Amino acid sequence: MRRIPCDACRARSGSVVCDLPADVLADFRASGSVMLYRPRQVIFGEGGPASALYLVCHGAVKLYHADRFGRVHILEIAGPGTLLGELSLDEGDVVSSSAEALTEVQALYLPRDRIGAFVERHPETAMRFLAALSRELAAARHKIRELALKNAESRLAGLLLQLAGTCGDASASDLQLPHTRRALAEMIGVSTETVIRLLAALKRKGTITTDGRRVVIADADRLTRIARHDDTVASATSRAEDAQRDS
Repeated sequence: MRRIPCDACRARSGSVVCDLPADVLADFRASGSVMLYRPRQVIFGEGGPASALYLVCHGAVKLYHADRFGRVHILEIAGPGTLLGELSLDEGDVVSSSAEALTEVQALYLPRDRIGAFVERHPETAMRFLAALSRELAAARHKIRELALKNAESRLAGLLLQLAGTCGDASASDLQLPHTRRALAEMIGVSTETVIRLLAALKRKGTITTDGRRVVIADADRLTRIARHDDTVASATSRAEDAQRDS
């Protein structure tokens, strides 16, 4: 994989460094280390020191938690421009999740001491980092709310719309899913069997068609209503199916 320089990065416009002056951007780049990861390579592991941030420059990263039974719960699929990792003032604190490259990934590794020195030199950037981390916190709270308030069908519909980038768009979208049925299940907190049944149910309702990992969103309006949990047909999904998880 070839390294992508900051000034040529397509994700720059949506990242914490979106419009930094050239000299500040050069200092930011010098404050970190460019890291390249192959698919399935671990970027950081749960329980490791909370001492660095990672700015995803290219590729997709799976952020996940593994419980004591070895079950994996996917928390987020992070794309370019996302700020990952955790920072703590206490040397003994550890990160609460793991990150693994789903594709080839380029990330800028920003250790605590160097990012702290950068912010001291450029205090105007502190709000950028605070805003980026606040967005991640808001996204985590949104997912918790969905898990608590929405049934499995609504969560799956929302996930498909998110992956397709068609939320609120009535046009059809052809989505080549990069994830297995098991991964989809881990993202919405149900069993793989439940995801298979839910995909079949959405197909019967005419909202999607499927062919292997290929999903075509045929009725984005109705799929959006199901995702918002305000489609009357969505309520037909049984609570027993919703509660069925890997045990």
